[in-house]
Amino acid sequence: IQYRHLLIIKGGNKNIECAPPHDHPGEQWRELLVSPVAESGETNVENSRMTAEETAALLNDLILRSQELLAYHPLNQRHREQGRLEANSIWPWSPGYRPNMLTLQQMYPQIRTGAVITAVDLIRGIGHYAGLRSIVVEGATGLADTNYEGKTAAALEALRSDDFVFLHLEATDEAGHDGDVDLKVKAIEYLDSRVVGPIMQGLASWNEQVCIALLPDHATPVEKRIHMAEPVPFVIHTPGAEPDSVDRYDEESCASGCYGLLRLSEFMDRFMNPENQ
Repeated sequence: IQYRHLLIIKGGNKNIECAPPHDHPGEQWRELLVSPVAESGETNVENSRMTAEETAALLNDLILRSQELLAYHPLNQRHREQGRLEANSIWPWSPGYRPNMLTLQQMYPQIRTGAVITAVDLIRGIGHYAGLRSIVVEGATGLADTNYEGKTAAALEALRSDDFVFLHLEATDEAGHDGDVDLKVKAIEYLDSRVVGPIMQGLASWNEQVCIALLPDHATPVEKRIHMAEPVPFVIHTPGAEPDSVDRYDEESCASGCYGLLRLSEFMDRFMNPENQ
């Protein structure tokens, strides 16, 4: 989907530094080629046979050769004639080894079954490793034109049989990378009116209590167009719980919420154990 693909290097070494393209818009690509980094001492479960230097050299050779090939590709020739953007390079990034992680069922006994709803293969893969079944919604694109109503309906239907449902929407992140403030505002409005609102309305008539959390995984401000490593706002709705004084969902307001600053697994621990709040 879009720029998301999977490259497997058998025996490769993940101790390399790659530049995520969405973190370097408008920069010179030659300065961002792959480079080796010092070994971390971490055991490679895949029995790496290559050094970091060899892996970096292999990837850089792939990048350069892909640019030569794509320059004369018929699709790019048509795009050039039409004045459209060209696919001009393979650009590997985010190196790692095959994940080895606990499932949500192993971490939280309350979760016997679960589902993930997303248009992004990365999230679907994480969900698979986490022990969640994947629900594919027709028309889900990962962009602002995604099928909001279809994903909302799928989430409500899944909640009838599953203990845990993860509904993921990518539209606001993509708008941030594009630097399109109007599109980001529209994507947030769509999230509010076509997802959060209908889900809350749909659950209002249920006899079963459902806890809901709303949060982004990171900030992607339109003025920066990159991911920012800073705390994100979140809200947890637990039926019957006393609300705190926060009545707006934004970074500044949520910073004064009763949960304070939660780190790493602290958020899921609080969400999965509302009786301890």
